[in-house]
Amino acid sequence: MPTQVAITHGEVLEDSRGYLYDAAMRRAIIEMGGSRSADVLEALGALRLAAKLIHDASDRFAERHGLSDSRARVLTRLDRSPKRRLPLGALAEGLSVAPRTMTDIVDVLERDGLVKRIADPADGRSVLAEITPAGKAKINTIRRDATARQAAVAKDFTADQLVELRHLSLMLVQNLRGR
Repeated sequence: MPTQVAITHGEVLEDSRGYLYDAAMRRAIIEMGGSRSADVLEALGALRLAAKLIHDASDRFAERHGLSDSRARVLTRLDRSPKRRLPLGALAEGLSVAPRTMTDIVDVLERDGLVKRIADPADGRSVLAEITPAGKAKINTIRRDATARQAAVAKDFTADQLVELRHLSLMLVQNLRGR
């Protein structure tokens, strides 16, 4: 009996038509007897793999700048908001995290001098997070570095392929939301 070589997810090969595929995903589908939805399974598997690698790269990128991914996203949201401040609840909702988690994130950013808490002048019960000059400098440095890294990720894509990638990704979003 021949010995099967283990193939790990992410080993990308090219099929006879020149299309890339994940060898482990394809093998798993074949071993399960194939499926009418094999193309869907392979496409979603490839998307999951890409999303995981993007997420991992984002985490490593933020860490190189002394932040977690979530702290970098908070700084970015604050930098792009009117007056460079937002209520903690709005930040939590915008980043899809629990309010308690946002409190912890802002605690660390405040400790590091990148954000400060201020009372909401429109609502005395609400607290706003405001980016500090040090936070603004940090996010500007990150943004310059991110632009170069993002361009490198898409270096082999044509403009039309990037439009198609965006379009297909957002079609999936619509389907997942039930339109």
